Amino acid sequence: MAEAPAVILAPVDGSDGAGAAVAFAAALAVPLSVPIRFLFAIPEDALDVLGMPTEAAGVDQLKAYAPEQFAKLRQRRSRQVFDRARSALLGAAVDVEEVLLSGEPAAAILEHAKGADRPLLVMGSRGLSRFSEMLVGSVSHRVIHHATCPVTIVPLVP
Repeated sequence: MAEAPAVILAPVDGSDGAGAAVAFAAALAVPLSVPIRFLFAIPEDALDVLGMPTEAAGVDQLKAYAPEQFAKLRQRRSRQVFDRARSALLGAAVDVEEVLLSGEPAAAILEHAKGADRPLLVMGSRGLSRFSEMLVGSVSHRVIHHATCPVTIVPLVP
C-alpha cells in the first residue's frame, strides 16, 4: 500500500484554476491531517521576467533601477497570490505554509518537490487549447512529465 503524503504542495498563481486546486487540496489535507504548502514561483530578476538579453540597449539602466523596485513588486504580488489562495480554502482547518520560489515556475516547483518529504502536488490546469499548449506548453504539463512524485491536476469547471 502506498504511503500517504506528508505534505500537499499547491502551486498558486492567483488564477481561478489555482483556487480550484487549493479547494481540492484542502479536501484531501483535512482527513489526512497533512499541511498544505502554497508555492508561488516568480523570477528574482526583472530582466528574467522581461526576457531581455543582457547585452540589449538600456539594460544597464534597468539593472540599476530594477532590483529594488522589482523586489517590492515580487513581495506585493506574492502577498496577493497567497491571500487569494487562503481565501480558496473556504475556512478548512488545515495548516498552511507559504513559499515564494525564484525562477521559471515549472522548474522551481519541480526542484522544491524533490526536496520535500513524501509530497503530493495538487495544481490547477490553465485550460489552454491543444494547439496553444503545443506551442507554449503549460506549467502543469511540464510538471506532470517531469515530477518524481504524484501529481493531481484539478480542472477548472465552469
